[in-house]
Order: sequence, then C-alpha cells, then structure tokens
Amino acid sequence: MTGYDAETFEAGALAGDWKAAIAVLSRASVRPEALEALMASDAHVEVVLGVLARPSVTPEHLAWAATFDNAQILGRVVSNPKTPLSLIREIRDRAADRDAAIWVHLREYADRILDRAERETGLHGGGR
Repeated sequence: MTGYDAETFEAGALAGDWKAAIAVLSRASVRPEALEALMASDAHVEVVLGVLARPSVTPEHLAWAATFDNAQILGRVVSNPKTPLSLIREIRDRAADRDAAIWVHLREYADRILDRAERETGLHGGGR
C-alpha cells in the first residue's frame, strides 16, 4: 500500500521536485527551514504560488514572490491584503512598460487596489 510519507515528500521537495514541494506546502504545518529552502530564487512557478496560498503567508514571503517576473505571481502578490502599498506601487510601476494584455490587466488591478486604499484611508495623494 502506498501513501503520503511527509519525510519522503519533504526530501523530494528539498531536492528540487516541484510536485513534492506542492505536497509539502499544502500541509497545515511546514517546518520553517523547509519553507525557507523552498523559497529559492529559481523556484518553480507552482512552488511560488503554493507559498502565496498559505494562510501563514508573511510580508517577507510576498516580497520574495514579487522578485519573480511573472504576471500571475505578481497578481497574487497584489491581491493579498498583507501586501504593503509600497510593494503594490512597485509592481504597478514594473508592469507599466509591458504591453501584453496580462501586464495591462495587472497594472489596472494594482491601480484599483491603490485607489481603494486611498479612499478607505483618506490619504490624499498617498495611493499613487
């Protein structure tokens, strides 16, 4: 009989198996050392999305994910309520010179988030 063996999946994840990493990230509890090891600069897109999907995602995780040049990942960063407005502005600015539809949508979405934050906080000129 086969089953889920946490240690085997974690070893695979740490060895670079992105599918094993997704299994590890889907657990309620992930060892901090394992999570840190999975947050590599060359992480597979699915691993980055897995980190962003965790309920325990932190501003540090969001900042790491924002280093990737992927509109889907950046959209998830922008949509997270824990993302600082300064990071949303940075992502919007990075998308400004991209003409592909997905980048245009990302830029527009970031603008809406910043506009809403400005309205809700009453900060004049602070959202942009």
